[in-house]
Amino acid sequence: MKPRTLITALVVLVVMIGSRLLFPIKVLPEVSVAAEVLGRPAGFPFTNSILMTIVVDILLMLLVIMATRKMALVPRGAQNLWELAVETFYGLGESVDRRNIRRMFTLTATIFTFVLFANMLALVPGVGSVGMCRAREAALINPPAAQSTNEPPVAALTQDEINHDVGASGGACGTYQTADGRTEVATLVPFFRSPSADLNTTLAIALISFFAIEYFGFKDLGIGYLGKFFNIKEGPYIALVGILELISEFVRIMSFTFRLFGNIFAGEVVLAVMAFLVPWLLPLPFYGLEIFVAFMQAFIFAILTIAFINQATTAHHEADAHGGHVEASPVDAAH
Repeated sequence: MKPRTLITALVVLVVMIGSRLLFPIKVLPEVSVAAEVLGRPAGFPFTNSILMTIVVDILLMLLVIMATRKMALVPRGAQNLWELAVETFYGLGESVDRRNIRRMFTLTATIFTFVLFANMLALVPGVGSVGMCRAREAALINPPAAQSTNEPPVAALTQDEINHDVGASGGACGTYQTADGRTEVATLVPFFRSPSADLNTTLAIALISFFAIEYFGFKDLGIGYLGKFFNIKEGPYIALVGILELISEFVRIMSFTFRLFGNIFAGEVVLAVMAFLVPWLLPLPFYGLEIFVAFMQAFIFAILTIAFINQATTAHHEADAHGGHVEASPVDAAH
């Protein structure tokens, strides 16, 4: 090993060990699969993922307004970046389905942009780590107390109610005394959580994609679209294949939902564990990996939607004649 490489490795090791000594282990990182509740306006659980969704939407609208408020024939600045992004994604979509890209571009580009920004903003320092101390039951969508009694959900704890001796209590925010004298551990409820790390959001996007696929299928093929799934004229084997295709249509909802949720949620857990073990330097490679994953998950979601719409709008006999793929004619490409 070269001396320079050895010295660099030693410096990194010293920094990593020093960071652990400067920030001794006091609390264990808490992982919640469900989004945490920030409040309950009119009884509706307002979660941190909903708040993050609103932030992402506002940010996207502001960026678009900035890019389009002074449109120029020769684009510059923000307009140039947005036009480059739109043209690049359009070109990718056109390579998958030239016939339908114009019709589906708005939908798929919106899915890609929203998921990408939601995933990227989740990597901003403070997201997932800055929040407020709450009773555990108050952070749940359906707190046990609210299910078994008519009592209102537990409210946010005041500073006087929380014992900040975290090292002694072992809790993320310390301990607090309940009305009946019990000592409970308060938990940190982050203000922000990636929408992609909430099953409700990924399921909603998956359902939008699913209904769009079925809509384009019926729009282009009419009632004949069902012939892909219920085909008894060509024998029992083809009929069985059609039933399996029908099942796969609904399985896509679960696939879309859990692929996006699983990758983003797992990434958040990995970053939390790495930051817990060694606060400095060690999380950096994982941040790079999560940036790549954030982009790829948005890209895969959008491109798969385009590919499935292409399949749905292709007649059964056309797919057989072309080996499952149909090239667009010049007329189709022009329209």
